[in-house]
Amino acid sequence: MGHYAAMPRGRWVIASLVPVGWLTWLGLGYAGFRATRPLWVAFGVMYGLIAAAAIVVTELDENTNGIEDDLGYLAMFLGWGAGIAHSFVVRKAYLRRMGILEDPALQAARLARERQAYARELALRDPELARQAQLGRAGGFDEGGVVDVNHAPVEDVADLPRIDAETARRIVAVRAELGGFSSLEDLGMTMDLPGDVVESLRGRVVFLPR
Repeated sequence: MGHYAAMPRGRWVIASLVPVGWLTWLGLGYAGFRATRPLWVAFGVMYGLIAAAAIVVTELDENTNGIEDDLGYLAMFLGWGAGIAHSFVVRKAYLRRMGILEDPALQAARLARERQAYARELALRDPELARQAQLGRAGGFDEGGVVDVNHAPVEDVADLPRIDAETARRIVAVRAELGGFSSLEDLGMTMDLPGDVVESLRGRVVFLPR
């Protein structure tokens, strides 16, 4: 955690809120340095130059004619607004790059894996409850990405990896004759499925009692 000790959750973005954006350059520069993103550092330099130019135009020239003042203040407030918006956009990317905020795609994959693991665990721990909840069947309990081979319609079986429509129809026909399959190994042996096909189904199927 020592690597993220300084402003670990993107608190540097607060710098952009300091009137009138005087410290935006500091926040973006810090973020770019910590996340090794030179472009963010460059943007920090740009906002710093805008702030410095606004100071020069509005404060240091005693002979300003009014228009220069207006331009200076306009640049100041436009730079401030842009800096605030830019800082908050960069903050999300910063948190992801630093491993603090999980990428949405990774988060979805992790949640799907957790649902799948829970579904398999429920099928083993309480198969009757899982069957009543229609686990692994369309319209039933959130199946978590698993298919109940003993109850799912042929369309769902055909959606399994390495199982085509013809094989799915054969599986459904054979399960009706036998009263279902007891395990993945039973399915593989009964249907004479290749070993690599059986392995591709592992973790994706359950076999609830009929």
